[in-house]
Amino acid sequence: MNNTSHTAPTRREALQWVFGLTSGTAVASLAGCGGSFNATTDTLPDPQVLASSNGLLSLDLNAQYAAQTLTIAAAQATYPGDAKKVATALRSFNGQYMAPTLVLKLGDTLRIKLNNKLPTNVSGQSKVNYLNHQNSTNLHFHGLHVDPREFRPGVFGDYVVDVAEAGVLPGASRQHEVTIPMDHTNGIYWYHPHLHGSSNVQVSSGMFGAILIRDPADKFITSSDIRERVIHVHKVTLNKDGKTESFYDSVNSDASSFLLNGAYQPTIVMRPGEVQNWHFINTASFYPFNPVLDDHTMLLYAKDGNVLDRTFKSVNLATSGDYGSGSTVNNQKWPGNVLYPGNRNSVIVKASNVPGTYYLRSVKAISSDKDEVVARIVVEGFPVSTALPLATDLPRYVDHLPITDAELASHGGKQRNLVLAILPSTSDRLASPIPAGESWFIPLGDGADGMANTVFSSGDASSSAKLSPFQSSLTATQTVALNAVEEWTIQNINGYPHPFHIHVNDSYVVKVNGEAVTPYWADTLPVPPNGGSITFRMRFTDFIGKYVWHCHALDHEDLGMMQLVEVVA
Repeated sequence: MNNTSHTAPTRREALQWVFGLTSGTAVASLAGCGGSFNATTDTLPDPQVLASSNGLLSLDLNAQYAAQTLTIAAAQATYPGDAKKVATALRSFNGQYMAPTLVLKLGDTLRIKLNNKLPTNVSGQSKVNYLNHQNSTNLHFHGLHVDPREFRPGVFGDYVVDVAEAGVLPGASRQHEVTIPMDHTNGIYWYHPHLHGSSNVQVSSGMFGAILIRDPADKFITSSDIRERVIHVHKVTLNKDGKTESFYDSVNSDASSFLLNGAYQPTIVMRPGEVQNWHFINTASFYPFNPVLDDHTMLLYAKDGNVLDRTFKSVNLATSGDYGSGSTVNNQKWPGNVLYPGNRNSVIVKASNVPGTYYLRSVKAISSDKDEVVARIVVEGFPVSTALPLATDLPRYVDHLPITDAELASHGGKQRNLVLAILPSTSDRLASPIPAGESWFIPLGDGADGMANTVFSSGDASSSAKLSPFQSSLTATQTVALNAVEEWTIQNINGYPHPFHIHVNDSYVVKVNGEAVTPYWADTLPVPPNGGSITFRMRFTDFIGKYVWHCHALDHEDLGMMQLVEVVA
């Protein structure tokens, strides 16, 4: 779907998805006008859309290699930049970079048969065994509040607790089935592989797609004049052969500039005064995305599928700085509009009334970043006067009402203090000795010396507690009672703002660096660096079973920055 000319899928390519669709409807595009009567071609590719029909969406998802040509460049701020066409051979879903957008309504059932058509795993890529299963896989429904178990024999929900040696092996299949609760928040979610040790390679290669949950009672955007667009924000890391074969390829190769739906600096065409509804998804494995749009109105109305409390936030005021734009805590800026890996932002964009060319940029958000142009916006054609949606029409959900002190106390009131920590293998904060047969870190000379002799750990934040990586038998499981309400504080001792993500449940943020903030809901939370912290509350409702919390910088997660959660009745 993403060749260098950015044309629409061929008939054969589209039918590949239709033939894999056992129940549901293949839709040409999302709703809204397409900017007709314009002389300039809009080159932002749109993912194929598959929608449920009669309460069901059923399809096959094939993990397989795909050969395609991408236009890429090193991260930079120039336009059109020093771009080049690169022939790639990357892991994909159904042979396409960027899988389809799946559209579901409340109460719908999604059935996906995951078929692993990748070749046999290549042994010996690393001396660390759990990095030698790059062609094994599984599937995670990021942000969905659904059952995490194998709840019927051979039928799995959001099940990702496989060990690296297991998962869906090459040649095998797994049947997934999730039902969207009737009280689920509507908005943007996504799906991607999540097997420990191989998630970074596979997501970096383009194995991801979006999920849109619709609430028929939602009155926020009803105008057919407002075009809706899903925009995956992504970076590829290719070796000299245009591949990402091993974990070491994914961390040693220079990251490309941001691609939008696989396109390098595409053109987005809008009419003067036109209003569009954009869903940004940061599908990059490590880099934050901090969008700024020249001379246009851009209003944030939802974070990670969670609408703000009947208000808009202007997000077109970001400036360069290590932590982007947002509220100031302890005299440092903290992300509001910044999307860390895994984050989604839904924004209303109103084009300038003045025809011309404008730029969408990603402004520096961490010290290793660069400002870069990611798209150009061409405003031309007949002016329109579409009204902005009303913030007062944003929906409210009973299960996303504020979690008060009283509710916390009446449901157990348990508080947990945890830490994310990248540590030298000799650190006295690590548990010792390492149990026989366990690999905690990459050894020097194995292929990634910049990460060698380094442990990616998590655990209890108290100074006396000992930390360990996910792959160790010493790593704790956070056991939670069903229907408990808890308050967690996550600390970060490193210079990178580790994006905390927990499966199944949303988080209600109440403090940053120990200071109260205007509360908000999200499922992926950047933790302030260098001793900073974030505090949030969660309701553990509806589902028992095991799932995980982890850093969503996927190379960190693959190396062990993750723990199990088990909810018990």
